[in-house]
Amino acid sequence: MRLVAPIVLAVVIASCGQSAAPTPAPATNVPCGPSEVLTRHEHAHLTILIRGQIKTVPAFVGITATQFCWLHTHDTSGIIHIEADDNRTFTLGDFFAVWRQPLGQTVIDGDRAGSSESIQATLNQQPYTGAPETIALREHEDIVLQLGPPFLQLQPYVWPPGF
Repeated sequence: MRLVAPIVLAVVIASCGQSAAPTPAPATNVPCGPSEVLTRHEHAHLTILIRGQIKTVPAFVGITATQFCWLHTHDTSGIIHIEADDNRTFTLGDFFAVWRQPLGQTVIDGDRAGSSESIQATLNQQPYTGAPETIALREHEDIVLQLGPPFLQLQPYVWPPGF
């Protein structure tokens, strides 16, 4: 009985705290490990609008109780952390794979474009004409995905101090 109590206590403690997104599928192009890797530390920002309404990018995408993926979020600000051990190019499609959500020319995070709708992407306030999942994640990129109409004009993202 003395051995069981510490094990139960460890399980309870490990399950406490903030909830995390599920472990990414092994098929993603994004490595994960037991802690953050800070050899390369960059940030991109993602805003999603569905029919004119902001859709929150969740906290803890790519973070679980036992691992950090090289692409992850810490909060609901839309900031994607790119914390990697090399200089490979990650894409928005890679981030959505870690998030386990679909992204393509007709779908964003499970919301599908209807017959008179489309998906538009902007990268640093400029139209992006390729498939949204091919957008490369680079330092201080400002990415906006919109399913609409309506399509809103947004001000550039203002980075908080320290980013």
